[in-house]
Amino acid sequence: MLFVTVYGPELESLFYYIHKYTQQEGSISCEQLYSAYLPRIALTHKGQTKNLEDAVNYLKAAGLIGGDKVYFNTQPNVDVSMPFATLLLHQFRQLERISSQIPPIDLLYITLLEHLYITPNQSWISDLHAAANQLALAQQIGGISQEKIGAWKRVMEFLGLGYRMGSGFYCLYRPELLQALAERWPLVEGTLQEFFERYLQSWVPCLTGRGEVAQPVAYALEYLAQKGSIHLHSKQDSPSRPYFGTHHLRGIKVI
Repeated sequence: MLFVTVYGPELESLFYYIHKYTQQEGSISCEQLYSAYLPRIALTHKGQTKNLEDAVNYLKAAGLIGGDKVYFNTQPNVDVSMPFATLLLHQFRQLERISSQIPPIDLLYITLLEHLYITPNQSWISDLHAAANQLALAQQIGGISQEKIGAWKRVMEFLGLGYRMGSGFYCLYRPELLQALAERWPLVEGTLQEFFERYLQSWVPCLTGRGEVAQPVAYALEYLAQKGSIHLHSKQDSPSRPYFGTHHLRGIKVI
């Protein structure tokens, strides 16, 4: 299950540690993980392994690792060359494509961002727990706890999708995340419509219900443009859809 008490950095560390052993020995045992990540005294106290087990279960639910309760290995189709944040976000999109095969609670985890922030085009929700429980999917599974929402917020902040603020969450994609994704775009230069619809949307939610670029995404792209990492332009000869309000921008080039 994805709604477990994890923070983010331990997921990245654990994933690459398991990957190292997968390359060297094919898999890593549960005992080896305990030995590497837990102090010896923790192994003699019941319940002290829960945090590590939660992290392993999260990586398994995300499809990044496989195995049973004794041995684990990284999945062969996982591209470990990309930064961990983009790798995990890519897995979320992959899971959405097989939504009927994953638990409804995990589907809620990977759609909260899109349903509450990106589609309605809002950046700030003061009480995320209350807002999440208004969603039909949350009601279908009997609601979601404050603790689970807190865990979700921590991971989203770690991934670069926003910031925790009390009971709320401010959605703002970090420029470095979008720059990393833009640099993987095969075209390098083209229309914003194809960049958003055919590329960026396949990694992270970025378009509102009306097909416009959501504000949490637009702010970061505008910052990258000011910084000179990308170039946004009008591309007046293009019949593609314009974005960024009255600026009517249609083109993008990754510098």
